[in-house]
Amino acid sequence: MKRVILIILACLLVAFPNIAFSETVEVTFLTLFTGGEGYIMTSLIEQFNKEQSEIVVVEQPVEWGEYYNKLLAAMVAGNPPDIGVMHLSTLPDYVERGTLTPVDNYISDELKNDYLENIRNSVTFDNQMYALPLDTHPIVLYYNKSVLKEAGLVDENGEITLPKTFEEFYDSCKQIKEKTGKYGLSIEDLNCLGERLWLTIYRNLGGKLEDENGVFTIQKDIAIKTYEEILKFYKEELTTFVTYETARALFISGEAGFTIDGVWAMAAYDEMGVLDEMGVTIVPPFSFTEKPYVWGDSHTLIFPKKSGMDEEKLKAAITFAEWLVSHSYEWAKAGHLPVVKSVRESEEFLGLPLRSDYMLAAEYAFIPQVKGWNEIKDKLVELGQGVALGEITPEQAANELIDTVHRVVK
Repeated sequence: MKRVILIILACLLVAFPNIAFSETVEVTFLTLFTGGEGYIMTSLIEQFNKEQSEIVVVEQPVEWGEYYNKLLAAMVAGNPPDIGVMHLSTLPDYVERGTLTPVDNYISDELKNDYLENIRNSVTFDNQMYALPLDTHPIVLYYNKSVLKEAGLVDENGEITLPKTFEEFYDSCKQIKEKTGKYGLSIEDLNCLGERLWLTIYRNLGGKLEDENGVFTIQKDIAIKTYEEILKFYKEELTTFVTYETARALFISGEAGFTIDGVWAMAAYDEMGVLDEMGVTIVPPFSFTEKPYVWGDSHTLIFPKKSGMDEEKLKAAITFAEWLVSHSYEWAKAGHLPVVKSVRESEEFLGLPLRSDYMLAAEYAFIPQVKGWNEIKDKLVELGQGVALGEITPEQAANELIDTVHRVVK
């Protein structure tokens, strides 16, 4: 009888291989994506659920403006999702609070080694990875081909010449203004001006973000120089003070030669059918910059801590997260840059329009790793506007910024 039972069990295992596993694990995934991004993410989740039967991922989409409030409320209530999305700039605050599960012991060495080093290091605190980066989305420099040709920014063969340094970029903007009367640059008046461009210029000028003790800091002399570099575009009317929508409209309509925006704008330009009329490249560093930098946040996948953690559910969540990272070619269709070498170097990714023209930005991307960054960011936006509008001087802005950093970083 015992032998018969063993034979029956063996037959069942052959016929139903999943019988050896526990019941299907359900994983909740809180997301903040809308529009084209939301469609791509939902499609990826559906694809994962169809490809296997051991894990079911249930998406819980939340509007971007409400996302972090919902996530924090769920954590406080003790009922967070199994997986969440978190911007890299926000990660230090949540690591400091002890609300996230370190994942080093759960993810494969293959994936760790596949990540770009600067990206992997950005989610590592006390030698532990606290998130799986899904992408990086740095700012890049878009250019309108017609405007650049009209301004004579071409070589002897009529091919567009792009600036290789920030000094050349400034000169190109001046030439556009002088030759065409149009703006050299259109840029929005909030985050892109105050935080993203400011940090990019500051770092490329040699500005440090840590002192000798590893404490976040801002160097006053370089902060002043950064504001001066930005201000001259406004004083010389090479750009104008406008909202995000207006900055994009000026660029698309041919009233500005360049615009600085995030890589996510690629998806919008593609939907508008204007990719053939424009090009994209990295934001150029200064001629003396030793190592190029560019502001670039990341969407990362996090695993909130729960009381009585379910090991099986955590492993299922990380299994899905690794799958998602390995399928970031599909995610790159939204414009974001993959952060694993296997996807970055794939023919599929390199075959996407214009991606190879700005993919180097992923290696230059950085975001300050400091608790309280959101408050510092808000001050950067306020000060950037003040300098652009002539309400405060670069020196006053630098002093206010440093005061804010000293108050926030204790």
